[in-house]
Amino acid sequence: MRVLFKPLWVPVVLLVLILLFVFKPELATLAAGIALFMLGMFHLEDGFRAFTGGALERWLKRSTNRLWKSMLFGITSTALVQSSSLVTVLSIAFLSAGMISLVAGIGIVFGANLGTTTGAWLIALVGLKVDLAVVAMPLLVFGVLLGRRAESLWKGLGQVLLGVGLLFLGIDLMKDGFASFDGLLALDGFAVEGWSGVLLYALLGLGATILMQSSHAAMMITLAALASGQLAYGNALAMAIGANLGTTVTALLAALGSNNAGRRLAAAHILFNLVTALVALAILPSLTRSVDWLADVLGIAADAYTLKLALFHTLFNVLGLAIMLPWIPLMVKWLMRWLPDVTSLGSPRERHAALSEQPRMRARFLNDSALQHADTALKVLGQEVQNLGALSRQVIAAALYLPPGNLSDLSREQLHKVVLRAVPEDRREDADALYERHVKGVYGDIIDFISRMDLSLTPDQQQALMDYNAAARELIEAVKAAKHLQSNLRKQIDSRQPAIHEAYDMLREQGGQALVDMGRLMNMQGDTEARGELFGAYEEQEKLFADHFQQTIQTHLRNRELDGWQASSMLNDLHYLLRVRQHLYRAHAELHDQDAQVLSTSPTGRIEPSLSLP
Repeated sequence: MRVLFKPLWVPVVLLVLILLFVFKPELATLAAGIALFMLGMFHLEDGFRAFTGGALERWLKRSTNRLWKSMLFGITSTALVQSSSLVTVLSIAFLSAGMISLVAGIGIVFGANLGTTTGAWLIALVGLKVDLAVVAMPLLVFGVLLGRRAESLWKGLGQVLLGVGLLFLGIDLMKDGFASFDGLLALDGFAVEGWSGVLLYALLGLGATILMQSSHAAMMITLAALASGQLAYGNALAMAIGANLGTTVTALLAALGSNNAGRRLAAAHILFNLVTALVALAILPSLTRSVDWLADVLGIAADAYTLKLALFHTLFNVLGLAIMLPWIPLMVKWLMRWLPDVTSLGSPRERHAALSEQPRMRARFLNDSALQHADTALKVLGQEVQNLGALSRQVIAAALYLPPGNLSDLSREQLHKVVLRAVPEDRREDADALYERHVKGVYGDIIDFISRMDLSLTPDQQQALMDYNAAARELIEAVKAAKHLQSNLRKQIDSRQPAIHEAYDMLREQGGQALVDMGRLMNMQGDTEARGELFGAYEEQEKLFADHFQQTIQTHLRNRELDGWQASSMLNDLHYLLRVRQHLYRAHAELHDQDAQVLSTSPTGRIEPSLSLP
């Protein structure tokens, strides 16, 4: 009970609402209408996510590869889901996941601002003149029935029908609630003349949108109050401007949990709405006259204030587009400079520094905004696991006293020469410390992100989630095996016994070759045949090396160049190296070859040393 009412304002607000509902039942009708309207929007959002599950990235690429397509996508999607805030938040998630470009994201949010005007037209033309409760009832019935189906398509359709039904029912209750006040809440009685009044009602619209996190809900209240005579026409225009500006708060909240890519789009959205609102307020008398002229041209009656409000809402958003569209290239350049991408470990800026001297790593791609949609969550999760793979390969290279940079460009001859070089003391880094500094934190962030993925997933998405989780776990095991290998390598790398030095150079070279192969695999995405060939060669090379290494150790034993203790230590280190290779193999197979044909060739067991010591 104490946890339930931990914020002190919660019981106070509940008590005030109960008292208001008891002494003024009309308020309960109005509040219920607002609540049903917002609940309907939530169900529409869920339906939208269900419809786009699994194929969203392909759909976005086709729909946003041109600026005009992006704007059309924003207009259409906002008109369908009746929530510009949802479209903006999802666009931030898409951009943060790398699914769309910044220009495409700007086009979507600019289009969403125009698409949000469709809600005002719908209510002004139909909602306030038709008994929407009659239409809502069958929609609610069909929505509940279809929403209980297991198939995502039918379930999504049910959520959409349920959402539309709740929207209609909420609008009808809001209309009845305002009509029952009989002037008690007539906001025009509090009218303030001049610019003070304009600013006051703009702030009211801003506050209503922030409180309900929905400019649509704020506009519905404004339209219902205007239709019932509770609000003056001039005040309603100012409230519409404030409601439009209030959507920036939703974008700001989404940006707080996003990466810099998402923050760029949030900044563009805030800039658009702020400029549009300031210009609309500055030329409000001229805009009002333009609305009167257009209403006359379109045949709208002079006292049809709800239609004129919808026309005004559309007009000042079109004005915002006309002002901001020419500035998009400059805006993109400025945003990229102001919010640059985070540099990765071993980037050109930091390659001169040892890994132990580079900043401690945490997740680069995971962000809260990506949790808005299953596809964006899986996209950033895949990117982060790939980032973990790059970090793991660098730490393993350091554990083998190899250069931790990109080894994929090295040929076998070049790698052999690198291995034969003496490793200076100051270039020998501790793998255990590097694991704590660069790998463990990223893996912890991945586990935490997966635990917060409270999303409905299709079977394919569930499989992808399991694959990413398994790949991350395999990478961690590869690094841990490399840490064990380094403990003996550290002691023996400077050995003056040729047999020992040769054996550990062989282990280092074979480990380096595994890193080269896995690095090259990263550049083969989409080429299934080449990846399959590389995996086949990788597995064959592992078997050949294991046999060759054990024969070499046996030869040294016969020649008394090694004793039994030294040979057993080297076989243990061979075991650790094979574990490194196999864990890397499995991790990259999960990442890049999730199809059954390639995975079926994955080794199911470890290659154990088979040499029997005399």
